[in-house]
Amino acid sequence: MPNYLDILPGTDIQCHTAIAPLRAEPGEGSELESQILYGQTCHVLESGNKDWIRIRNMDDNYEGWTDRKHFSPDVRVRKYFVSDPVRLTETAAGIQYLPFGSRLTEQEIFPGTHTVEAVTWDTGAILHYATLFRNAPYLWGGKTILGIDCSGFMQVLCSLFSVDLPRNASQQALCGIEVPYGSHQAGDLAFFTNENGKIVHVGILAGMHHIWHASGKVRQDLLRQEGIVHNENKALTHKLHGIRRIA
Repeated sequence: MPNYLDILPGTDIQCHTAIAPLRAEPGEGSELESQILYGQTCHVLESGNKDWIRIRNMDDNYEGWTDRKHFSPDVRVRKYFVSDPVRLTETAAGIQYLPFGSRLTEQEIFPGTHTVEAVTWDTGAILHYATLFRNAPYLWGGKTILGIDCSGFMQVLCSLFSVDLPRNASQQALCGIEVPYGSHQAGDLAFFTNENGKIVHVGILAGMHHIWHASGKVRQDLLRQEGIVHNENKALTHKLHGIRRIA
């Protein structure tokens, strides 16, 4: 493995640990804004104190601070995606538990490793993968089954189908085409606003009247024209802003 100290501003790098935290500021106590998964490629923007670097995720152009020890300047072609919630596999950096959506080279695929090559959109398949995250706890900035937020959930699902969504729900709401309520279908993304009218939540439709989303945990709830209705207590939890078809 090349020396991580070779990572300098202006270079491209790849994550070689299961996940790398992406923080708002260069410090472990800073807010977690996102995560970089194994095999994702980033561009180094600047160096900070000690091993902190500011990077841009090449998939969604999201920027933040991380520890350079999670990365290698050895950038490889990675076109296979881990399609299990978590998978123990041999990687270029050794044996690791890798989360769903991690990127592998052909040489890193071993018997028992469930992977898919990025393919065109398949609604049935993406909804199958959504069910694998059932009950995953909510984590602001998270992108794995051990902690995930609503827009991170959409990102990792869609990445397997060659759709690179932006990081935040408000940005994702600009993707694709608008679909009127009543013309929506399974696989469409639905967006929701807070009391100030700001888009703060997103989920993927499982059909005309159901939605998968991360709220407290990944769950399936009811969709009505006014918004999300909690499947158990029937309370309206999120106000519908609009629906988009991204593929």
